Amino acid sequence: MLSVGVTGQILIHGPLDLSGRGQAEVRDFLKTDVAFGNLEATVEAMGAWPTKTKTLHLASPAALSSLRSLGFHAVTHANNHAFDLGPPGILATRSAANAAGLRLAGSGANIDEAAAPVVVGDPDRSLAVFSVDLGPQPDINYASADRAGIAPLRVRRSVTMPLADFAVLARIVTALGDDAREAARASVGYRSGLCEGVEVFGTPVTAGDEIKAVWAADEGDMQRLIAGMAIAKSNGCCIAVAIHGHHWDAAWSQTPPWLLDLFRGLIDEGADLILGTGAPVMQPIHFHRGRAIIPGLGNFVFHTRRAESYRQRDVDVWRSAAIRLELSANGECQRLEILPIAVGRPADGGLARAPEPLEGAEAQEIANIACREISPADYHRIKPLKA
Repeated sequence: MLSVGVTGQILIHGPLDLSGRGQAEVRDFLKTDVAFGNLEATVEAMGAWPTKTKTLHLASPAALSSLRSLGFHAVTHANNHAFDLGPPGILATRSAANAAGLRLAGSGANIDEAAAPVVVGDPDRSLAVFSVDLGPQPDINYASADRAGIAPLRVRRSVTMPLADFAVLARIVTALGDDAREAARASVGYRSGLCEGVEVFGTPVTAGDEIKAVWAADEGDMQRLIAGMAIAKSNGCCIAVAIHGHHWDAAWSQTPPWLLDLFRGLIDEGADLILGTGAPVMQPIHFHRGRAIIPGLGNFVFHTRRAESYRQRDVDVWRSAAIRLELSANGECQRLEILPIAVGRPADGGLARAPEPLEGAEAQEIANIACREISPADYHRIKPLKA
């Protein structure tokens, strides 16, 4: 068996206070063969400058050291804050992670480094952890052969609509000159080509039977990930894929059906565990072919500057869960245990508060959220919450 611990996203700025009894319980829970989470921050880098006009999340090297002290073996880094300081931040984060004893997946000096998994464990029971980002992000954030960045699995939406509606939209695009303008750009190579139908604010629209959105992953990004998983599988590893994205449902606590289909497709291609991040709230766990799909655990550490905005809108960003799984040699989840937690909060001064277990009714409520969509056929995999 391979024991794996996973958490919600780690949006961290400074080191955590790990001195409490609750923090010791979390640390004990994460004592697994492999524990990893999504590091949604970039380490401060000398001489770098922000790539955004707002919402930077900068972490100190000491913050990463405290994650290692809490029990993490690896962090994933393909997300929308990894590029907050551009290529210098990418390199500084990898350097700080290495110094802290953490393996880092999902970002790097080029696409080969960013797309490569980290392999944690011993030869008899190891986990290859891949990290990719769905977007939407500027293309500059994604690594290439000669540019630092994060590993992409870009998904894009196309739309169909009834012919009468499509004809009206096509007339608008033509009247505004958008179609001619984009055709001129394509003719000289400023864009790769024109879509079928019309393009409206970057979204391809075609005639169909109904108004419908179709999501599809970039073929090159997908083939790169599938090829990497095949190599890791041939080396005897179980496969985990950490996927970050901001194509959320209007109800953040629900996983969009197309995204669940994407997750299931990756399991069909060889993944044994999917960990999603992005939305800052809990989403229900699913299983496919005995493999766990954890679409979103909300936050593990959340050093947000918008706490008041979340409070006013009653968004539950301060409760979450850590998950511990037992995977068989073929990657099937034999056992899944839930530890409901109070999320680590920012500090007014001194060390930041680290996550600690929830108790009683609150703990049961979080466990119920996590399990509410698990099928009866898979419920035997869930370890009952301690009373």
